[in-house]
Amino acid sequence: METTAKRYLWIFFGILLAVLVGAYLMNLVNAPQAKPLGDSQSNPSYYTVRDEIGNVVLETGIPVHVDDIWISDQNQQYQITRVERDQAWASLKKADNSPLTSMLSLDNSAQPALGPAVPVQTPPQDIHVVIYHTHTDECYTPTSGTSSRPGDGDVYEVGVKLADTFRLNGISVTHSLNKHDPHDINAYHRSRRTATQLLTEAPDAAFDIHRDAAPVSAYQTTINGVPASRVMIVMGRTNPKFKTNLDYAIQVKAAADSLYPGLLRGIYIGRGDYNQDLYPTALLLEVGTEGNYQLSAERAVTAMGDALVAVLRNR
Repeated sequence: METTAKRYLWIFFGILLAVLVGAYLMNLVNAPQAKPLGDSQSNPSYYTVRDEIGNVVLETGIPVHVDDIWISDQNQQYQITRVERDQAWASLKKADNSPLTSMLSLDNSAQPALGPAVPVQTPPQDIHVVIYHTHTDECYTPTSGTSSRPGDGDVYEVGVKLADTFRLNGISVTHSLNKHDPHDINAYHRSRRTATQLLTEAPDAAFDIHRDAAPVSAYQTTINGVPASRVMIVMGRTNPKFKTNLDYAIQVKAAADSLYPGLLRGIYIGRGDYNQDLYPTALLLEVGTEGNYQLSAERAVTAMGDALVAVLRNR
């Protein structure tokens, strides 16, 4: 009798262990990958995405996967169809540059785990936002002489500028300086704890601030005649709140396009959730690339802050 009980106990713990291992592996598969650092042949510095006739439509350090979506600054919509190392190809799904709507003209296969969009609520008069950084090492090479400084990246200062813009407009901010190094596949798991803690403040929006890894030409622009970097919004498509998050991103893009044409590169919708499943108004912002000066990124995020303020006030 005792032997039988022990056998059932071992079977129970064996099944439990298998379930836990399976859940962990599924989480790793769906987790966003770290931006490549470009330090080996197997780790390209950035990805180049081309359309059907070979035109470059995107260069980014964000890991690119089949079925990812790229919405350009002109609101053209591309779906990634093939990826080979650092080269990818995309099919044009929407060619005109008419304003985006909440329902993209994309195949359902590119939008797993989607439910109905939850309307973004009109914010109260007392607006509060939170800012954090998943990749806390990210730097701007021309300014710091390195693209990575673990735990003390230039990206913190870019977050400070965004926080300053909010405060100047009467919006309260909590800016987390929590470190989430190293810059690896588990960084988003570590920053998830920070995001979860920040969300206990019930903010009106949450922003994860990064910088991309791509050629300077992909991000360089001017704002009112002054050199600045561009900004890219990144969304996670394996996220039950995806449609609501995307509705919010579309509002932000419309505001940025109106206030500062050319500031926003577009919206990249990639595999993973980027912790956006935690909140319907959560965005990941790539502010410039490693080849930009930090000052250019600070100018960009200040302008981006104006667009975010406009949306938060529901103008």
